Amino acid sequence: MIKHYSNIMNFILTLSILATLATASPAPAPASALYGCTEGLNYCGHTLLNMGWSRDNIIDDCSGRPDLLTANSVDNVLFHCTSGDYLTFIESCNAPGTCVDAGSGNSDYCS
Repeated sequence: MIKHYSNIMNFILTLSILATLATASPAPAPASALYGCTEGLNYCGHTLLNMGWSRDNIIDDCSGRPDLLTANSVDNVLFHCTSGDYLTFIESCNAPGTCVDAGSGNSDYCS
């Protein structure tokens, strides 16, 4: 009887530990794991936003012409994805056309 009781207590303790692990918050992911881009492709700002980038991420990760970028201006700007999920400014598509999302696996472009 005592052995049976001990087995039950061990089982309950194991379930309690598993429940705690299952509900524990995971460690926060690094920023680069939260969003990304495919090296070599071009992306419209609005495409990056739809992929989970924030406006601040886009500005912070962009090199080339960040002085032209503000949180309100990234939507219609074309960026190039370099290694490590970094962005390079290509051009603003505001005049004469707009930035076109060419679909998954294709480079976006200004029209």
